[in-house]
Amino acid sequence: MRARRLSLRLGLWVGLLGLLQAVAVLAFAYAVMEREQSIQRRTMLVDKVEHARHMIDDLADDAALRDNAAQMVDVIAGHDELHLAIAPRGTSEPSVGFSRESAESLLRLRRDVWESDGFLEWRMSESGAPMLSLAGTVAIANAEPYDIVVSVDRSEDAKLLRNLLITALSSAPFALAVVILSGLLIVKFGLEPLRRFQKAAAEVTANNLSTRIDPRGMPYELQDSCLAFNAMLERLDDSVKRLSDFSSDLAHEMRTPLATLLGRTQVALSRPRGAEELAEVLERNVEELQRLTRLVADMLFLAQADRAEAAIDLVAVDLAEEARTVADYLELLAQEREVTIEVSGSAYAMADRNQARRAMTNLLSNAVRLCSYGTTVTVQAANRDGWAFLEVSNEGPTIAPQHHERLFDRFYRVDDSRGRDAGGTGLGLAIVKAIMTLHGGGVDVSSGRGKTTFTLRFQATA
Repeated sequence: MRARRLSLRLGLWVGLLGLLQAVAVLAFAYAVMEREQSIQRRTMLVDKVEHARHMIDDLADDAALRDNAAQMVDVIAGHDELHLAIAPRGTSEPSVGFSRESAESLLRLRRDVWESDGFLEWRMSESGAPMLSLAGTVAIANAEPYDIVVSVDRSEDAKLLRNLLITALSSAPFALAVVILSGLLIVKFGLEPLRRFQKAAAEVTANNLSTRIDPRGMPYELQDSCLAFNAMLERLDDSVKRLSDFSSDLAHEMRTPLATLLGRTQVALSRPRGAEELAEVLERNVEELQRLTRLVADMLFLAQADRAEAAIDLVAVDLAEEARTVADYLELLAQEREVTIEVSGSAYAMADRNQARRAMTNLLSNAVRLCSYGTTVTVQAANRDGWAFLEVSNEGPTIAPQHHERLFDRFYRVDDSRGRDAGGTGLGLAIVKAIMTLHGGGVDVSSGRGKTTFTLRFQATA
């Protein structure tokens, strides 16, 4: 199916709109002109009838009327399209009137129903010419009342209107063509800003995401689209950079244990060894395999969380109680570093119990491993403003502000060697953030003056 050009379609619509407007203007002008002609003709007929009355008032009898008939017709009519008929009341033979139009208008007076104001629109029997007549009465001093009928032939009026209509219709195709061409030019220049979007989109590649659209000079209606387009490119650029870093970090994380496994296995196979030596090699390999297993499991969880496929079962959870359970689980690790874990406060949240414990375990284990020897890790639970908060604080080296935003990135470590030597996968905080996102909450960090605090934010129970 062929794609339709937007400019052509808009141009045609503009042309059609222009044509409809022209037709509407023509119809309005036609109606106004027709109405004005009718008003002018009716006003003229009223004047002529009044003029005839004044002239007849000065006559003494019917004979005088007949003697002055020619002079009266010339004065009252005065135009070829005007016709005068005067006859005694009730007769069809005019005393004054020398044209077929006059005679037929008098017959119409006797036969047809006229308007209440004395007007009648009719057509000549033979020629079909459109006529407009006005009837009145006048009394001569020594005679019966007379009927006066003044008529005007409106053929010229109809011809003028017809010529107007023919001229407008004959010029309509040319006017339509001009309107369509003008519409196409207007649309072409009007769509020019969209070509900037097209040009920018064409320059975007996986290796070049630096293209941006300058919003200066952009029409007001496209300002938001321009900003949204640039913001989209910013997100894409950031996502591609993070994906590239992630791929590099993942390869590095997996290369180390795989190289270790391969090296140990090759050494073990380099010469015959006893069962004890082989068992020792296998035990050490198991540690690396477990680390790889954790890494794969964590990556799978994060992938599911990114696609919102990780199912969570929200129930009312006492965050302080869950934190105590996690603290008991980490007691041996804490004792090794002579660290005390103190849990205080109370907060009830809607959370998945297992996932909440996993997030707490990651934070508490990090706090215990990274705090100073012999210090205390504090856990504070509280409800505020419709949210349930859990704060995990430890004393030790502070985290510089430039690292705060990236702490929750995958495989990001402030101290790379320290985390890897401790057996971590570099995904702990990324998993915490994913868990909190699934819960509709969040996680924040603050660090300074020898103290670091991570804060989990859950939705509080109703």
